[in-house]
Order: sequence, then structure tokens, then C-alpha cells
Amino acid sequence: MVRREPAMMLRKLTLAVVLTAAMTGVGFPSGVAAAAPGTAADQLYYTVAPSYQGAPENLWQIADRFLGDAGRAGEILELNSGRVQPDGGRLADPSRLAAGWQLVLPWDAVGAGLQRGPLPAKAGGSSRCGWDASAPAVALWGQTLLTPNRAWSTTDGSGVKVAVIGSGVDGAADALTGRVTAGVDIAAGSGGGDTGCEGTGTSLAGIVAGDDGENGARFGVAPGARIVPIRAGAARLSAALAATGIEVAADTGAQVVLVGIGVDAADPVLRAAISDAIARDVVVVLPASAAAEAADGLLRVGAVTADRQPADDHPVEAVDLRAPGVAVASIGRPGTGAEYAAAFVAGTVALVRSAHPELGAADVTRQVLATTVEGMVSPVAAVTTSLPAGTGVDTDPQAPEGGLATLSRVLFWIAVVLGVLTLLTLLLQRPARLLGEMITRRRAHRQALAARARISDDNDDPFWKPPNSGGPSGRGEVAELRGPVR
Repeated sequence: MVRREPAMMLRKLTLAVVLTAAMTGVGFPSGVAAAAPGTAADQLYYTVAPSYQGAPENLWQIADRFLGDAGRAGEILELNSGRVQPDGGRLADPSRLAAGWQLVLPWDAVGAGLQRGPLPAKAGGSSRCGWDASAPAVALWGQTLLTPNRAWSTTDGSGVKVAVIGSGVDGAADALTGRVTAGVDIAAGSGGGDTGCEGTGTSLAGIVAGDDGENGARFGVAPGARIVPIRAGAARLSAALAATGIEVAADTGAQVVLVGIGVDAADPVLRAAISDAIARDVVVVLPASAAAEAADGLLRVGAVTADRQPADDHPVEAVDLRAPGVAVASIGRPGTGAEYAAAFVAGTVALVRSAHPELGAADVTRQVLATTVEGMVSPVAAVTTSLPAGTGVDTDPQAPEGGLATLSRVLFWIAVVLGVLTLLTLLLQRPARLLGEMITRRRAHRQALAARARISDDNDDPFWKPPNSGGPSGRGEVAELRGPVR
């Protein structure tokens, strides 16, 4: 306890300084980064030592030392699970850490030995996929057109998980360092989804949450979001496998699901899985398909070219909105297809969910659709445009707003209470009357008994004589009359 108190006091002091600076507008001293806590440019991390106080380190001991609570070891595990470490290893067992591993810690960690800034690049790179050294480029036409970086002063998607269903995601790619969880391989039935080089999954994840790692510059729409890779295959998916992927994604806690590969959206099994995910407050993003039916909580995305022209011939009613999707570069070679456009939209949804955690899936999709520009997604407008009155608070469109709503609710409950009291009064009137009558009868009966007792105790009664007096032997007995009464 003695060892923990200084850390707790320092943490409280740090929180006070941060809050004071935020409320008063006082800047940080020169040389101290003021980036949002937990973002890629401002990671708070600790390099595991060979030992601490003579024993190997573990997550519980690290949580106790830097967070003041060993029970928060799970938070550290969540932040680092699946991320490739400098030696190529991955954190899976909280009790087994290798010296030299770099553990991202929650933003409120304090203590000697912590470092802040972008995670050091891995020597020689840990990915074996041979991604193009020039990718990802910052000046991509899709990102230049949508300018998602203008929304990052409000939010960068931190705290939101985006599941990418498809070929899997290379969690060792430098541009995704610290942003990819272990995920699930539903195609094989076991293992994670964060390895492998085939397919488009890594490129889609880069559009959603990538960071080029150069001077903290970012190219993903929501670089603060975390990717949950669901490996289901690199080719067109069966409806059953896609439905399983959506269900697994919801089980992992993902708030956004990007189906990054072709599926039969008309299949009842897939439709049921989408509906169930939406009911669990998950936004589902699909590449546009003529067979997909519209629904609140579902976004069907079509692609546009660099000159903002539709890149497909889907009917208007089959496309909810559009985004860049032709020759779009991310991690690896440029790609074309509605799945790339869907990745831009999934990143935008992550921004909205991070900025407005109170919104449900249906309200999130309404906000994204209401802020499109000429039918194209707008990350900046989706985040900065004020929500419609009552959104996420009162879903009844007929309900009064503000103080009137509160007053009407108070008057309603007063009326309910008065009504109940009136009903109880009516129901209790007859029992109360009967009770009163019973009490009156009992009182009259007691009075009659008392009067009879007084008469019996009256010694002037000519027909009563005490016992042994030569008359009748008992009290209350009438003496025998002899002779006529005169």
C-alpha cells in the first residue's frame, strides 16, 4: 500500500493538470506533445525489462506499478493482444513477457520508465509480406478528396473496434502497428486472423485505420480505431460463412463490421445475421449489391472514380452512399472495387461512433447519410454537424423537447398518483363504512352488558336475596311467592 500511494497521488495530479489545461485553454510547455491520449502519434508505452525487483515481469505487476491497480492488467492485454513485438512474438499470456517487448499502456499510466510517442519502428520490419516500400502514400486522391484529417481535432476513432471480414489482416504491417487485434480465423476454425499476405484485407484495414508511421502522419480515416480481423477467405464468401463472420465480429465487441468481400446479400441467412447484428447495436457496412435491402443500421456503399463519377451500374435504390473506390492506394498496390469504398465509409462510421458513443446503430447511419455531399460520404461533416434534436435521447418524434418534456412528464406522474389515490378512496369507502358499523355495534353491546351488570348489583331488588339468607340460594334467583300479591 505504501508503494502504491505515490503513484495514485501522481496520477490524480496528472489528471488535474490535464483537465485544467483543457478547461482553461492553457497550453502545454514547449516540447510536450498535446496529441489526443491513445492516438498513434502519442502512444504511452513501456519496454519490458529483463526483471523487476529480482523477478520476471508480468502484466499484473506492471498494472499495479503504473496504474495503481493490478486488476487493470486486462486493459493492457486488450491494448497489446495480437500486436507483433520487435522479436516477432505476440502477447497472449499475461504471465509471460519477453524483455524488449513494447507494451502500450492506458493514457492515465504514470511512473518512471514510461515513454511517449510513436512506437519505435521494428528493425528490418516484422512483416514477411513485402509490402511496397512507397506505400502507404499520404497524398492519395481518396484521402485528399475526403480530408478525414480535418475531423481528427474532434476524434480519430479512438475506442471503436472495426471488424474486417475477408482475407485476414497482416497485423505485422508497419502502418497498422498497435491497431490490429488477434482476431479469428473462421475459415480454418481455429487461430487468429492477423497473419497472411493474400487478399485485400490488409489494404482495407489500412484505409480504415492505417498510419504511415512517418512523423506521426496518418492516412487512415480513423487512425485511432482498432481492427478486428475475421479471416473468412480471399474469394467470394458463402452466405453462411459471411453470416458466421458477422456474428463472431459482434461477439468480439466490434461496433462496426466491414464485409470486405463479395457475398450474396439476398440470402435469408445473411439477412438474418445482419438484422441480428444491428439489433446488438452494430453498424454493418457492405459493398453495394443489387440484392441488399435497405435497413437502418446498414450502409450499402458504391464506388466513385477520381472525377466523382459512379464506378458501377447498380440501381439508385441499391446504393445508400458512395466513396472513392477506383485505383485507391493503401497498404500494398492500389485496388479497385466497392469494398475499398466501403472501407472509407467504415472508417467514417468509426469516427461518428467515437464522437457520439450515445448513438445507437440506426442513429449513426442516419447521421452519416444526412451529412453526405452530393451522395458521397463526408467524414468531416459526419463528425462536426450537429445531431438532429432528440437524436440518441428521445426516440419519440412527437415528444416535446427540453424543459417542456420534463414538465409534461412531471404533470403526467402527478395525474397518475392522484388517479390512484382516488381509486383507492372509492374502493375503500364500503369497507370503511362496514368497519364503522361493526365498531358502533360492539360499542353498543358493551354498553348493554355494563347496564345489565349495574342492575344485577342493585341490592334494592325485591326479588333478590343474598345466599344463605333463607331466601333463594343463588344470585339472580327469584323468590317463591306465597300468597296473593297485595
